[in-house]
Amino acid sequence: MSTIQELSDLLDESIVAEYLEQHPDFFQRHQQLLSKLSLPSAQQGAISLVERQQQLMRTKINSLEDEITSLMSIAAQNQALYQTFAKLFFELLQCSNVIELKHTLSQYFNEQLSLSPTTLFLYSTEAPTELAIRRNELENLLVQRLGRANHYFGRINQQEQQLLFKQPIIGSVALIALGKHGEQGLLAIASDDPHHFHPEADNLMLSQLCRLISSLIQRML
Repeated sequence: MSTIQELSDLLDESIVAEYLEQHPDFFQRHQQLLSKLSLPSAQQGAISLVERQQQLMRTKINSLEDEITSLMSIAAQNQALYQTFAKLFFELLQCSNVIELKHTLSQYFNEQLSLSPTTLFLYSTEAPTELAIRRNELENLLVQRLGRANHYFGRINQQEQQLLFKQPIIGSVALIALGKHGEQGLLAIASDDPHHFHPEADNLMLSQLCRLISSLIQRML
């Protein structure tokens, strides 16, 4: 048996693969092999390593382009949402009482974000009758949905829908406690889309909104 044959018998695929992994510049030093080696392709038959590398590069570039396009779309949506909330903040600052504040919230969520209905509950005994509620009337819902958190995004049952909105809601809701410890009240926003408000949704803008609402309520009551 020749020396070359003996060496060939000693080698297996794992050894060759390990060597190539440890020497990634191998084909740079032996470029003449690239055109001689081939890989099977269901679409094109046998192709060279160079062609295969080009295919992989094109696939990677296409994937990156799709990712960039997606990120740009998200950025544009976030920018539009930010502008909408900025306008809402300004309008709320012009409100002189909590009834006007509630009306502004409902109008903006409905007309600008297609979210409806919106309910504002206040625990204060000085709150107008149409907004006032005793905290213990919401206690079960607060414990079940918010727990120790200051917000809940997701679905609620029919009894909770009736309690919050006086009508069935087939979609999803955002429930946000008002006040540092939820002592002021609750803001409830509904969407027809079952997936609009979900547990992983970003709550930054709504949290900032509720901080502003809490501050305004303190001044108005």
